[in-house]
Amino acid sequence: MSWLPLSFGAPMVLWGLLALPVIWWLLRLTPPKPQTEVFPPLKILAGVLKREETPQQSPWWLTLLRLLMAAFIVVALAEPVFNPREKLPAEGSALALVIDNDWASAADWGKRVATAERLIADAGSNGVPVIIAFTAEKPNAEIGPFDAATALDRLRAAKPRPIPTDRPAVYARVAASLESHPGASVAVLADGLAGQGDEAAFNTLLSSNAARLVWATSDRISLTGLTGADNQVDGFALTAIRAPGDPAPAQVTAGAFDDKGRRIADATLTFSPGESMATGTMAVPFELRNDFASIALDGEHQAGALRVLDESSKRRRVGLLSQSEADQAQPLLSPLYYIRRALQPFADLVEPSSVDLADAIPQLLDQKPAMIVMADVGTIPEQVRPKLVDWVDKGGTLVRFAGSRLAAAGNDDDLLPVRLRSGERALGGALSWTTPQPVTEFPKNGAFADLAPPTEVTVTRQVLAEPTPDIVERTWATLADGTPLVTGLKKGKGTLVLFHVTPEATWSNLPISGSFVEMLRRIVQLSRNQGAAVANAEAAATSLAPYRMIAADGMLVPPTPDARPLVPGPGPLPVTIENPPGLYGSETGVFAHNLLDAASTFAPLARPNVSLPVTTIQYAFDESRNLKGALVAAALVLMVLDTLAVFWMGGLLSRRPRRAAATTAAALLIGLGVVGACAIGMA
Repeated sequence: MSWLPLSFGAPMVLWGLLALPVIWWLLRLTPPKPQTEVFPPLKILAGVLKREETPQQSPWWLTLLRLLMAAFIVVALAEPVFNPREKLPAEGSALALVIDNDWASAADWGKRVATAERLIADAGSNGVPVIIAFTAEKPNAEIGPFDAATALDRLRAAKPRPIPTDRPAVYARVAASLESHPGASVAVLADGLAGQGDEAAFNTLLSSNAARLVWATSDRISLTGLTGADNQVDGFALTAIRAPGDPAPAQVTAGAFDDKGRRIADATLTFSPGESMATGTMAVPFELRNDFASIALDGEHQAGALRVLDESSKRRRVGLLSQSEADQAQPLLSPLYYIRRALQPFADLVEPSSVDLADAIPQLLDQKPAMIVMADVGTIPEQVRPKLVDWVDKGGTLVRFAGSRLAAAGNDDDLLPVRLRSGERALGGALSWTTPQPVTEFPKNGAFADLAPPTEVTVTRQVLAEPTPDIVERTWATLADGTPLVTGLKKGKGTLVLFHVTPEATWSNLPISGSFVEMLRRIVQLSRNQGAAVANAEAAATSLAPYRMIAADGMLVPPTPDARPLVPGPGPLPVTIENPPGLYGSETGVFAHNLLDAASTFAPLARPNVSLPVTTIQYAFDESRNLKGALVAAALVLMVLDTLAVFWMGGLLSRRPRRAAATTAAALLIGLGVVGACAIGMA
């Protein structure tokens, strides 16, 4: 029974309020107040024949207090509930409760749990078993059926996970469980985002065994996620997405944090009306950008709003060096032309003001580059050679390209990865017995192991390496005849790399191929930690242990027990319960595994079109309040006040002050104890 915002579980008890007039009539009468006199024996005998006195009326305030106490008790027994909720259709042979507990549900997870609690409570009152499944849990997680109490415990133990949903697999398990419970009610508590295979998943779930669909979803998708963070020439470019179709403009603020969690930069991204993508730039110096460890959107407490960064997101300073004056008339023949174009998008390039190596090399070293590229540089002057060797040993990456000068120079074991034969080798010329050589598959132990081989590249001239026992280990790229195209060697903390062809398209067409850009970019990536190179085969084949994980609420936390080592590979890696988003590796180096990528979108989830009866509900907390405990507590307080009033009217409080105080204190303590017990019971 409901009266506006108030309902009663036992409304028939309210008929007891009709007894209040009778109680009022009975309470009006009270015996006269006793009088205190000194013992008078003769006066007592004289008063034996004293006439009978009529009773006095009780004070109006005492009568009102007692009437209120009686009314509170009657109303409390009627089990009143303020702001009662509507009972949900949790009926049938069973209740199948399917809940999205992915990253998109983290922001309002409390409301989802409250909604599920109401469904389970109504199922329990109907005596209906509950099948409860979560779409971002382990594939072998138990789903029931359970009784209402057990289902409630499993619900409260569940947490949102920083991974996408797997509706097809979970819905199939629930559908299989419903085969023994035909005519069940199916409640879907979705996150509002569409996923791959949803249509088939809903068809499987809402099969012939389902009798009713309870559909719970948010009014609108209010999620905003970071899909890109690119360290470009002029700043850190950010890309954010939201659900499509929002007619209102919006602004979000992104903050960049270092590895200690300190905020060091900000950017504002603006969504135009109706647009689902926004961009912004953090225009700060590249030295500061290289300190970025993560970027997060303000006010978004979910994993999609945090993007962790690794060494591949850091921009490095690369020095370019050539002994040739720039040929402005024929720029395509300039030794550094293709190198500049290949490196400029992801590195800050610096060049010396002089072509004299004695001046140029110190100028580059003073700018503390992570990598130096030498285009056909011959003999290094002795006065600067120790500085360059020391720079490599301390972590620098030195990349050298062949040419006529290098071919004519003597061997330099400290600044070349392999010993070279004197001169150069021509392929496919008029005086050559051989033809131009193509590039084969990249060796598995080299830095380019996971790159696609440049099948369109051919080499017509090269410098040859002396055959040594370890030449195979130092070879990163080979030609079809087995001769090296690129060799590399780790020296101290740094790396030496040699391209056995020129950096312009004279000895090969490698510089004008897309593979040239990828190869140079890979070398820059290997030079991230001051040039400390790690063999690419080790990075590709070795699994990386979980280091810091992104929680569903967008915070960085220690690895969870379910997290497993990640095997890096080409392209975006799937985010799963065993490989959640976060950082993998160790303190010496990490690999960033993010939830969203450039292809991610927030497509809204449409309610399945079914012939079943459908009840649509909104996520909300249960705001109903049971008033029974409060009314009982109020009645007990009035009872204590009534007791004190009786003591006062009987003269007990005035004749013996100490005893009266003790009696009053005892009454108050008893009353407060009872009220406290009622309050605990209500909580």
